[in-house]
Amino acid sequence: MPASAAVLVIDDDAVVRQFVELVLAQAGYSVSSVATAELGVKALQTARWDLVLLDINMPDMTGLEVLRLLRKYQKVKAAVMMMTARGDVATVREAMSHGADGYLVKPFGPQDLLKRVEAMLNPEKFRSPPPKGDDRQTVELD
Repeated sequence: MPASAAVLVIDDDAVVRQFVELVLAQAGYSVSSVATAELGVKALQTARWDLVLLDINMPDMTGLEVLRLLRKYQKVKAAVMMMTARGDVATVREAMSHGADGYLVKPFGPQDLLKRVEAMLNPEKFRSPPPKGDDRQTVELD
């Protein structure tokens, strides 16, 4: 993890925000959080973030609406991982089609959170290597 990795948490649930902040701060991340989508959009306009953890179900604007806004108008370069209790295929598909880079279903534990955050911030470290035994040789036939 880069020492300067900045993570923004946008979630209306105070318990989730506090949990995520605590886990990520203890792991050495720079973490800030906001309770509304509107405050999240403002925070994204005023600072550089490496990763945004974005709840889908919020009262003022859904996380999917925020995601569409960020990708279409704000052109935020940060990776965005959706956090939600909605793990159905349609919601995951919709989030990914609007530019989400990852998806984390609530409830989640500290190890799962850290693993997903690290994978989002260091994707090259988590890419699968080519299959073993794939040392194909080209054979020319006469």
